[in-house]
Amino acid sequence: MVASKRTQLDFGEKSLEYYQHLKRELGGLPGRDLTNRELFLIAMAWGYHNEMRVEEFKHSATGVRLEYLKDEDYAIMAAIQYATTEDTETLLDMEQRLTIAEQYAEGGILLLAQMMDEPGEFARSFAADIKELAGLLKIG
Repeated sequence: MVASKRTQLDFGEKSLEYYQHLKRELGGLPGRDLTNRELFLIAMAWGYHNEMRVEEFKHSATGVRLEYLKDEDYAIMAAIQYATTEDTETLLDMEQRLTIAEQYAEGGILLLAQMMDEPGEFARSFAADIKELAGLLKIG
């Protein structure tokens, strides 16, 4: 097993403002503000769903502390890791799992940022998709 010495999943330096924008846009959907963990999982799932993976980006010092992740979060990341690599051996590589999760989250938040810039009310038009993703990820 290849362990990781990391303590968090990083947001991209340039996308940090997009996470804050997403948090404001979706603030009232579940009845409370979304956590960094929830925002990251939504972005990761959206990136994976849309096959948008950013392999190289500058990391910020902000993100999701690994201690806040749940077992099911790691299971989702493992499923995405396997679907991406199509190699069961990679499931033993936690560092790769975290990197792939960050790459899809970066792609997802960039797609969501584009959607938030389009005319219309983002939260209303995207609410059904977010609720579906949240249900799949068991967020909350």
